[in-house]
Amino acid sequence: MATVVNVLRPVPAAGGKQITVGAALSATELCIVQRAGSGGRAGVWRMPLQALNGDGSGWPALTSALNELSRALGVNGGRLDVALMPPLTEIRRLDLPPMGDSELRLLLSRNAARYFVGARSAQLIGTTMAPQQQSGPAGGVIAAAVPLRLVAALHIAAREAGWTVDAVSPAEGAWCSAASALWPATARHASHLLVCSEDRTELLQLEQGKLSAVRRFRAGAADAALVADAIGPASASQKAPGLARITAVGAGAQRKELARALASAGLTVSSAPAEWAERADHADLLAAEFAGPNAAPLLRSEATLASRREQASRVIKQMAAASVVLLLLAGGFTLWGAKRQLHSVQAERAAIKPLISATLVGRTSVETAFRQLSSLAAAQRSAVHWSAIVAGVSTHLDDHAYLTSMRGRDDSLLVEGIAVRASKAFDSFAGMPGLSGVHAAAPVRRESPQGAAAVERFTIAAKVSP
Repeated sequence: MATVVNVLRPVPAAGGKQITVGAALSATELCIVQRAGSGGRAGVWRMPLQALNGDGSGWPALTSALNELSRALGVNGGRLDVALMPPLTEIRRLDLPPMGDSELRLLLSRNAARYFVGARSAQLIGTTMAPQQQSGPAGGVIAAAVPLRLVAALHIAAREAGWTVDAVSPAEGAWCSAASALWPATARHASHLLVCSEDRTELLQLEQGKLSAVRRFRAGAADAALVADAIGPASASQKAPGLARITAVGAGAQRKELARALASAGLTVSSAPAEWAERADHADLLAAEFAGPNAAPLLRSEATLASRREQASRVIKQMAAASVVLLLLAGGFTLWGAKRQLHSVQAERAAIKPLISATLVGRTSVETAFRQLSSLAAAQRSAVHWSAIVAGVSTHLDDHAYLTSMRGRDDSLLVEGIAVRASKAFDSFAGMPGLSGVHAAAPVRRESPQGAAAVERFTIAAKVSP
């Protein structure tokens, strides 16, 4: 059974609950961190491991270590974010033409020996887009390779112990996330992170908090000159106040030795903040602390990708179903609100209906009276003023003539009379203003009454001008 070493005070976990922990896995040791956040103390367990089975069918030592971890934490399994320590993985920058993620992983997995020095068997490939370097070609990818049997054995061992592996990534991705947390300025500028261990030094080049390149050197100050050349004088010349361009974590003795050697070359190395100093002395602790989905590039097998796609599809279907339900509910509430408003309007209309009816009746009466008055006014404007006609006839009629009858209808005038000479009567009517079309409506008849002078009986018709 694996030995559990509790380095720091653990954070208590409620019995029976599942938790998520970070793990840094090397060929000989498993480091577990129960996260407590920045500045807080976390539970740390170190467990020695035996080598992986040659056929990759399982990892009994890892299964035993995870079972012991469950008992130590008082949980029934949980979820693991795993960072694979060097040299379990090989990570490098590759300048390749643009292509899709699946095509890129297929290309690298089929030609792993061409791109990765240590690829001797089937490899699992993880990729992420590399940011553009300040001096170098645009584009490129950061690719990591790990033996496929190692990842398969990790998943099998975790499943046998009741744990679920959520994310697997190289330790370099976790260290990159750690740099952004420990030195926030590195997320906005180009910087370098030195990860020191007893057998090697890794130089991570960061562009705006993302991993841009990885180089490896001998431990301590053995390759200090090469490290200084790799960093370059440009980084040393950019001395903005409070901005860490070169940072370092890992084994304290080797880190201090390298920092002194770089200082003699004019390069200043910044140490971790005080609240992170204890964990910054152990590269595996930082890798376990910041392992997770943000530690790109992630190493995901086809089974994991299929499971993620299935889970995403299930979530999409659930969201679509929820959207339909919400849409129906929204439609139902809208219809209910519309009907409620309709009933309210109908009630208000019923309440004011008597008033409106009375108003409409009054309006109808007013409109009828107005139409009648308009008709009367129009008739009055177009009517013939017969008094003026009678007055005009009396004024203009010949003195030796008189009328026996006078009839008017619409705009027609018919007069009968007796005159000494009918022609003078015609002339009188023809010259009277307001009359037109004066003509004889009947023949002139001459009469000779007994004992009197002869007279002429006439009938005149005329049209009254407007």
